[in-house]
Amino acid sequence: MSKVKIQGNASGSGVLTIAAPNTSTDRTITLPDTTGTLLDENSSVPAANLTGTVADARISALTASKLTGALPAISGASLTGISAGKVLQVASTRTLQKTGTWTDTSTHTIFSLSFTPISASSTLYITSILTFQYYGAGNGTSAEMSMMTKEGGTDIIDGSGLHWNIEPSNNVAHFTPTHIQQTSRSASNTNARTYTVTLANQIANRRLQTKDAYGGNYLQVMEVSA
Repeated sequence: MSKVKIQGNASGSGVLTIAAPNTSTDRTITLPDTTGTLLDENSSVPAANLTGTVADARISALTASKLTGALPAISGASLTGISAGKVLQVASTRTLQKTGTWTDTSTHTIFSLSFTPISASSTLYITSILTFQYYGAGNGTSAEMSMMTKEGGTDIIDGSGLHWNIEPSNNVAHFTPTHIQQTSRSASNTNARTYTVTLANQIANRRLQTKDAYGGNYLQVMEVSA
């Protein structure tokens, strides 16, 4: 059978005492069948030797100084202890869904932007900016355009009845001023939704045009925590 050998250290002068605990129960202490050093409360375990899952109760007092490296991505809805008024996310687009010239009174979608709120209690701030061009209709007649910002199929900014007096010439193009529409609304839920900006002639046979080259065009949705 194998034997237990206790070997002293030739360089030391201290006496190592192995003390038995105060117990009335027979116990067997099995030593590991490997070469190494036994650990105690003053020892450190190399990080490479730590595997498995740590119970939540063991990390409840984890300090920030113990966190290093990249943290995993988490949902903002899981965060607590954050003061109100923080910007949670911003989405925007500058891509026009409709370009070209039209004279009909149909509603044309200019921008489209998908957005999913992080928190139902957030406030959403919607800003739409659009510059377009109209052409003279002759005889000093007027033109009316309708620019709407929508959430799904609901108008959240009503820009109907934008009105200009047109130059007599049919061939003269005019840039409108840049139109800015802004509003805020409660997220209410975390369902995905689509925001659109639409543009339409209110009077038939008026020439209306949009182009990517017209500056300052974009649609933006910003979510701010409650």
